[in-house]
Amino acid sequence: MKNLIHAELLKLRTTRMIYGLALAALALVPISAISAIVAAGKSGGGPALSTTEGIRNVMSASSSGALSVLVIGILIMAGEFRHNTATSTFLISPNRGRVVGAKLATSALVGAALALISSVLTLAVALPWLATKHIRVDIFSHNVGLVLLGGIAAMTIYAAVGVGVGSLIRNQTAAVVIALGWALVVESLLVSFVHEIGKWTPGGAAAALTGNSSGRFLPMWGGAVLFVAYGLAFAAAGTRFTLRRDIS
Repeated sequence: MKNLIHAELLKLRTTRMIYGLALAALALVPISAISAIVAAGKSGGGPALSTTEGIRNVMSASSSGALSVLVIGILIMAGEFRHNTATSTFLISPNRGRVVGAKLATSALVGAALALISSVLTLAVALPWLATKHIRVDIFSHNVGLVLLGGIAAMTIYAAVGVGVGSLIRNQTAAVVIALGWALVVESLLVSFVHEIGKWTPGGAAAALTGNSSGRFLPMWGGAVLFVAYGLAFAAAGTRFTLRRDIS
């Protein structure tokens, strides 16, 4: 398994699109943090910075690149079929379950690494700015530390979900379009207009996990349990589908 993970990491290091997606994920972090601070307390702009919800809203910027990580997970799996390397990959490593497991582990490592960097970026942008507004923030409090940990967990799980989606939908373009369409359009509409359904979607669970305290979502622990369940479900479905389906 260790060698398979090393091989997957090597593939990623030689794929230029991965670098672009990683940079996009990181670029969204300061933009989201700055936007949250500037808009805080304004009409329609989120809770004031002096409140618990306001601080959580700013710190949740650490997970703003989650969809980029989702796409990276899709590329890790569906890219094998796009570039016609799946056959050679499974010939070299006939145990398909181990191959999928290595891709899941690799995607999780990438997601966690980007999440850690995103957390540092969030703190680097938010703490000095909040200090100028005379707002003291304890990085070990539930409003900061727990939200950042939730963001790390969410991005790690999103990466694994991406591998599952790439296993179920082998066409890379279709997998990316469907995943982003669901996340950006369908889930957004459900969360906005059908709260009772929207909070049970993967995006709703991720929002709760990353510290969104809005009444539209589950409590943080509930979001954690639900999103982990989604991650395991997509990983299991993708693995089973790959084991049973012809590769060529």
